[in-house]
Order: sequence, then C-alpha cells, then structure tokens
Amino acid sequence: MKIKIIVDNYVAQSSVFAEHGFSALICDGNKNILFDTASGSLALLHNLECFKVSTEEISDVVLSHGHNDHSGGVVAMMNRSHECKFWAGEGFDAARTGRRGVDIGLKLTAEQKSRFNIVDGMVKLTDDVFAVSAKGCELTELSHTDDFYILADDGTKPNDYFTDEVYIICVHDGKMSIITGCAHRGVSNIVRHAQNLFRLPVDTIIGGFHTLHDSREKLERLASELKSASPRQIICGHCTGVEAYATIKSMMPEIEMMHTQVGMNVFL
Repeated sequence: MKIKIIVDNYVAQSSVFAEHGFSALICDGNKNILFDTASGSLALLHNLECFKVSTEEISDVVLSHGHNDHSGGVVAMMNRSHECKFWAGEGFDAARTGRRGVDIGLKLTAEQKSRFNIVDGMVKLTDDVFAVSAKGCELTELSHTDDFYILADDGTKPNDYFTDEVYIICVHDGKMSIITGCAHRGVSNIVRHAQNLFRLPVDTIIGGFHTLHDSREKLERLASELKSASPRQIICGHCTGVEAYATIKSMMPEIEMMHTQVGMNVFL
C-alpha cells in the first residue's frame, strides 16, 4: 500500500504546486482513494497530472471535514470523475467561519451535495482501508475547536465541534496506520479512537495536526500522548506548523518523524 501526498503547504520539486491545503492519494491494489481535495482545483489537478494519475482512476474521494482548504477541489473531481464515490461526515456542508470571520465552508449545489455518501461510524473502502467518523472521538484540551463556528440559519454562530470529521485507517501487516486531515478533534484523541476500534499496534500517523499556534506546554502533552501509542513513524504537515513540528520532533527522538511535502511517497 502506498500513500502519496498530492497537495501540501510545502514542496521541494519545481514541477509541482504547493498551497495551503491538503490532499493524499491512498493506493491499495487496484483502488485509488483521494483523501481531501486541497484548496481548489489548480494545484490538485496539476499535481495529479504531474504524477500521472488520471482522475478517472480514482474510485473514492473522502473529505476529512468541510473546511475549504480540504474540500476546495471536490467540484472539479465531480466534473471529471463521474463514477467516483464521494464520502464525508454528517454536517460537512455547513456554513462555517473561523477567527477572521470569513466563510470557510464548502459551497455546493443541492445536486452536488446529493452525490455524497455519509460516513456514519465506519465505511470499508477496500479490504484494508476504512473511512472512520471521528464524531465519537473525545474532545480534550488537545482538540482544536476554539475560534471555529457554524454559521446557523438563524444568524447565530454556535461553536464548531467538527462532528463531521473523518479520518482513514489503513490495515497492513497486523498493524494500522492513521491518516488525518486537520485532526481538529485532536490527533492523539483520534489515535486512541482508532485503537479502541481496531486493537492493533500503530505503525504510521500521517497528516495535519493543527498545532500551528499551540503552546510548548500543549505540545509537550501531545508528544507524551503520541509516544504512548508507540508509532513507528509520524509524518505530519499542512496545519501542523514547521516550528511545532520541530518542537514535537525534538521531544520524541526515539520516533522517526518527517514533514510532509508534495510528492512524498509513504509505503506501508
């Protein structure tokens, strides 16, 4: 099984594009599953072409949550992948805002929304790849829901607890690897949620951790909780933040840790 980073904030190759967004391709046998669709179609479609991946070869698109830096390319995928299945958590299409007050939700027509299947609990995408709702994942001080809101129809702005959040579990060699989008409900909380579901050792944790603005004290606690899961390696990027990544890495010298970048291949 291979995970390829299609879009991320960082890139080392001159031929591909980076942007504030995330998208990863999970290749399992003859199925290609796209997890998140970045901020828009430009980088997503350009990079897929550079990596010689046809949109028609993608069997499923899974959204981690409805923020536009993860769902921005979904309409382009719908227009190009007519047989593709689309998956998201309940409430993925809510109007949303953040600390700056602008709408950062996903804009879809009623017809486009109807193409989505809801991830309720867990969905088996292949024999070894599962889309999992994080709705049942506990919220702790390591969650990242502060300063995010739902734009309700009555004009109020209730807190956004990301009940639509979805993550991926890949099972291989008697272990599991976990892929997150932004881990708003907390990456260590998601790992525990996955462990409770599968009761398997954790091999690799991949994705965004949303630790960009976290204090050192909070990063220390996160490092402690991640270490307790005993992963073989951690590969994080996007909303993790380079300084937070470096800090967490220094706190866990016994665990192999790398930063994501466009074009990176992770073999499981």
